[in-house]
Amino acid sequence: MNLARFWILAFFICTLGTLPARAQPLTLSLEEAIQRALNQSINIRRESIDLATAEYSASRLWSEIFPSFSLRAGFNILPSTPLFTEPGFQYESDNLRYSLNLGLALSLNPSIRASMNNIELAFRARLLSYEDARRQLEIRVIKDFLRLITMQATILHMEQNLEFATQTMNSLQIAWMNGLLSELAWLNAQFSVATAQYELNTARGSYQTRLWEFLALLGMDAGSDIALSGTIDITQILHDPEQLILEHLPKRPDIISRYQTVQRLELSRTITTLSGRTPTLTFSTDWAGGPGQQPGASPGSGNLDSPFVDRVSGSVTLNIPVDSWIPGTRQNQNIRAANAEVEKALLDLQNVQTQAKTEIRSLVSNLGSTWESLEIARLRVSIAERTVDAAEVGFRNGTAAFQELEDRRRDLSNARQTLLQGELNYQNLLLDLAAALNMDWRALTGQHSSAGLNPEV
Repeated sequence: MNLARFWILAFFICTLGTLPARAQPLTLSLEEAIQRALNQSINIRRESIDLATAEYSASRLWSEIFPSFSLRAGFNILPSTPLFTEPGFQYESDNLRYSLNLGLALSLNPSIRASMNNIELAFRARLLSYEDARRQLEIRVIKDFLRLITMQATILHMEQNLEFATQTMNSLQIAWMNGLLSELAWLNAQFSVATAQYELNTARGSYQTRLWEFLALLGMDAGSDIALSGTIDITQILHDPEQLILEHLPKRPDIISRYQTVQRLELSRTITTLSGRTPTLTFSTDWAGGPGQQPGASPGSGNLDSPFVDRVSGSVTLNIPVDSWIPGTRQNQNIRAANAEVEKALLDLQNVQTQAKTEIRSLVSNLGSTWESLEIARLRVSIAERTVDAAEVGFRNGTAAFQELEDRRRDLSNARQTLLQGELNYQNLLLDLAAALNMDWRALTGQHSSAGLNPEV
């Protein structure tokens, strides 16, 4: 009997040894999350392709003045012959001919320099778009990361509330069974536990949905088990909005983009004006070869048995446009339209600058008011904690009703939620201000560590 027990125990131990160990969750910092998102973003990949194309063109501006070449070869497989008329179809192989032509043309106009500048400007615009897309994605990842950290802290508080409510209900059950507690108080205790369970399940469901969206943003499998790590100390940021506008407004991507739009339209206007109102000088040369009836004859005038002859020719042409100088012509209207587009672009630039200044002033003001609200929220949490402690002592001593304790615990939970949400709002405002100034958020906050909210607040 003892031997049988020994073998059963040995088999059980061996079975436990063969069970796969539970994998540890992947610890994911903010920097790693940002890098994952940048590496898998389809939008970033598309921007990089467009950037590479623009860079290729900008590094080969000589193509704007590169001459055009043409090469043509022909063979007359059916010499000219009647088909339905007399003397009828006759295939005369003696009249077969071939021809070779090589041409070169170069056109020069004062607008070439503006065309080169336009290509360089297109590259700078693509580079700006690429960098802005990366920064916008980084800010989105940070905000999602902070939101998940906040939701984790919220769930932790709810779990503590549920545990405390359950312990209270279990202790009250004994008193109710012994007739020392009214049925109403016992029912209120059960209702508190059920409410805490419901709120906890709802919060967990919302967190799981946000987590799946975050994992999709990082290109990770929805079933990945991750643990978010990292904190940012919530510190007061004091900046003069007018000084920020003076230093960083010209660096905003939308302002730079508007400037580039004005430059592009000015270059387009220059190209349209110079192309329509300045002379164009064209150099061309052509070489032709083929059979000739005799030396010195034109190529292609002989048959296959004729000797090979060639000719080369060249020309210089000066084309002076006139239509654009006449009011009302299509070319003149195109120049006027180009001028109008530049004027509208300048107005758009002025409008964007005004909106950007208003946005920066508003964000700085909201940061100040939000910080004041955070200080009040921290005070509310401190008072609520002391109130709960006092209510627990009073409830145990019989000087406070159970409903009073429940109300104070709910006040503490609401105060904690308000503080967490306020800290998240403050962080989001900082990120929005960094984006509005086209600054790195670390430089704005003076921090150099991974980001996140402190879940132990």
